[in-house]
Amino acid sequence: MGARDSEPSDPGRTARDLRPLLVFFFFSGAAGLIYQVIWVREFGNIFGNTIHSASLVVAVFMGGLGLGAALAGRWADRRYAGDAVAPLKLYARVEILIAVSALAVALGLPALVELSAPISRYVPGPNGWFVPSTGSHAARYAVAVAILLPATTLMGATLTLLIRYAVAADVASAGWRIGLLYAANTLGAAAGTFLTDMLLVPSMGLRGTQMVAVLANLGASLGAFRLSAGRSGGAAGLEAPPAVAAEGSGAGVSGVLLGAAIFLAGFAAMGMEIVWFRHMSSMQVGQRSVFSTVLGVILLGIVAGSFAGGRIERRTRRPVEIFVVCQACFVAATLAGLFLYHRVAVSDVLRSAREQFGTLPEAAVLALRFGVRLVPTLFVVGLPALFLGATFPLVNACIQRAEHTVGRRAGALYFANTFGGVAGSLVAGFAILPALGSRPAVALLCAVAGAGVVVMQLAASGLSGTGSRVRAAACTGTAAAIGAGVLLWLQTDADFLVMRSIEPLLRREGVQVLAVSEGTTETAVVLTRGDYSDLVTDGHPMSSTHRLGQRYMRAFSHLPLLMMDSPERVLVICFGVGNTLHAASLHPSVRELDVADLSENVLGQARWFADANGNVLSDPRVRVFVNDGRQHLRMSPENRYDLVTLEPPPINLAGVSALYSKEFYELARSRLRPGGFVTQWLPPKQVSAEAVLAAVRAFIEVFPQAVLVSGTGLELILMGTSADGIKIDAARVARILAERPAVREDLKRYSMARLTEIVGSFVSDAATMERVTNGVPPLTDDLPIMEYAEFTPGVDRIPTELFNVEAVAAWCPGCFSDGEPVAPLTDLREHLSVSSILYAQPHLGRSIEGLEKLPLSARNTILRSPYFLSYFRTDARGGTDEPSSQGAE
Repeated sequence: MGARDSEPSDPGRTARDLRPLLVFFFFSGAAGLIYQVIWVREFGNIFGNTIHSASLVVAVFMGGLGLGAALAGRWADRRYAGDAVAPLKLYARVEILIAVSALAVALGLPALVELSAPISRYVPGPNGWFVPSTGSHAARYAVAVAILLPATTLMGATLTLLIRYAVAADVASAGWRIGLLYAANTLGAAAGTFLTDMLLVPSMGLRGTQMVAVLANLGASLGAFRLSAGRSGGAAGLEAPPAVAAEGSGAGVSGVLLGAAIFLAGFAAMGMEIVWFRHMSSMQVGQRSVFSTVLGVILLGIVAGSFAGGRIERRTRRPVEIFVVCQACFVAATLAGLFLYHRVAVSDVLRSAREQFGTLPEAAVLALRFGVRLVPTLFVVGLPALFLGATFPLVNACIQRAEHTVGRRAGALYFANTFGGVAGSLVAGFAILPALGSRPAVALLCAVAGAGVVVMQLAASGLSGTGSRVRAAACTGTAAAIGAGVLLWLQTDADFLVMRSIEPLLRREGVQVLAVSEGTTETAVVLTRGDYSDLVTDGHPMSSTHRLGQRYMRAFSHLPLLMMDSPERVLVICFGVGNTLHAASLHPSVRELDVADLSENVLGQARWFADANGNVLSDPRVRVFVNDGRQHLRMSPENRYDLVTLEPPPINLAGVSALYSKEFYELARSRLRPGGFVTQWLPPKQVSAEAVLAAVRAFIEVFPQAVLVSGTGLELILMGTSADGIKIDAARVARILAERPAVREDLKRYSMARLTEIVGSFVSDAATMERVTNGVPPLTDDLPIMEYAEFTPGVDRIPTELFNVEAVAAWCPGCFSDGEPVAPLTDLREHLSVSSILYAQPHLGRSIEGLEKLPLSARNTILRSPYFLSYFRTDARGGTDEPSSQGAE
């Protein structure tokens, strides 16, 4: 592989003690990942939680790292030539600059909210739906580059500055020394990932978490200053050593080929990260804890691989062969992990544990839940990541031949690796997955890794001058083995990974698959069972045409619109299968129906649910905006809508809290016309009681005129208005129903046409919600606790203190005379009494045994109500006929 410089006698250039450097770089890595995770979320809140917003932050972040490493590498070499300790001093100063620039970003990002709408506009897409223009995306990229690139470029510089200092003249040990530094930095990044989503943000908020990262940068800087103060490094007096000439004329070409090899490795690695994130979120529920676990495991795998790769290279001095083996093992581990992993529901594991051991302590439940997710993640993601981690130190070991070019070459390789990663993530996410699907994407990315093996062999031949027949044969054989593995993988079914993610749903009796589609943002599967169909996205039921599901989804529109004389403009955020939008379309005075949804893929499945949604997307009043709902509101004028209603995904999924924060409700209220309404889904069995109360508090602080109603059981609806009061007039509702026969028939179909059923949907009044949540911090953009408060049966509780059906007269004062319900509402109290029992004891529902436990008066009320009876309906096997609830595992 060519000669390397011998170690000089100058003490300023001798091998360094890496231990203090590893500590500094650990904290630097932790700070870097904290910034990345938080900035992705901040940009999502500003420009919309879209794949474009997340991708632009990651692209700018990684691009800045690569650019900074390349620029600082040359700079570090020049400064090192004059003072061997200069790179360490520069590192200390750069860490201060990172802290200052990151602090400026933390303080300045919220101000970008006002810039979001002016730089955004819609253009019609090929199907007539409105999409953000190319200019809008370009403007957002420009903003991201202007704000984030300085800080991320500085972060990238820290790597090559420390490499330059740590390697010094000991280029023979460059591989393992670089491996140790890279491992320490990545270990810090893994720690930052876990701490951010499992401790810091839930307790300190987004801004407080960024301050922790700023302190970490300052701590690393202080340590580096103290270390450099105790060292003196005279002028290195470097000249190009004879060893450089010995490398041969092919060294330059080989350097380019090595850059190409590590580019391909980065492309395959980051492309597979996109596939892993999609697959693991489909297999484990796309909650924030799942994303942090997957990312943390990837980083821990890279830590182990970087450390092991450097150590093995130090012993064997065969970096090319080790690189080739690692790439082959990466492909084998990737294909094996995806092929062998079967979905295991956390709820099933907890149920089995309780059956065997009885009541479990909270700590045991949390440990089981985390373990069920961690173990398969280690196998599917962690093992391949281990082999990825060896890439950077091994390629450095191939190319680091001379003391005076250590920084430049390390920077160039890191630049190639990071830009390969950027390209891989963008191509995989925006092109390969939507166009080809997950299975071909995996095959293509593994083939790219195989191409990297071939390129590495070409590079190694140039470096050695003659090449090794044995090594060439090994590389060729490895590339062939990778190709055979890819061909074997392609023998699986076309929708193999998607079908694997919905195995529990496919085991239900009578389930059939109607359609499978993979888009830019998610996978979508349409299932049918009996007389209803489900929309399943990323492995989890999201919406349904089941009778009970349609009841509450249609109530989002019907209840507020029945309280208005002539509503004209409605916005539905999140389309689902179209139940809510279709319900709004039945009101004759509505002349504009806007729907905002992130996914063209989801919208494209509407045709499978035409029997329920009446082909509502073809209604000439409907305008479709493929955009984040919050961003769409920013782009809309004030006082535009009579109703803004939301049918969001499960509320414990990552990113959904942005539609439940106080800031969101303030934005929504500003877009309401006088007397307009907002309705919001509130399922208390998906998050902890603390998170439910925080969500309610955020709502009533913006909408003090509000009520809590039930669409179906505990599928609750927060309903607020910009008017001075929120009252329902039963007589007026009866008149409106008579004037709107299509609305009346739709409500009748789902057992909600009687005035008792409409008024009986009442759960709580504003006064009760205000009293119960008094002192509870509202859910905000800065403190999105909903994403960290997953509901755990047997540990968490439903906040029954919110329920106060006795206060129904506050919503409908005309429904009572002398304290008794007036005709035709004479059975209202009995109806509310049964509802109250089901709200407080939801476990009674879904079984005949539950019905038998109720008082006789309640049973009689249930037997007279088609709606209540549907809670206790049994199928031929004695089981329950219930809809697939959103977000259930």
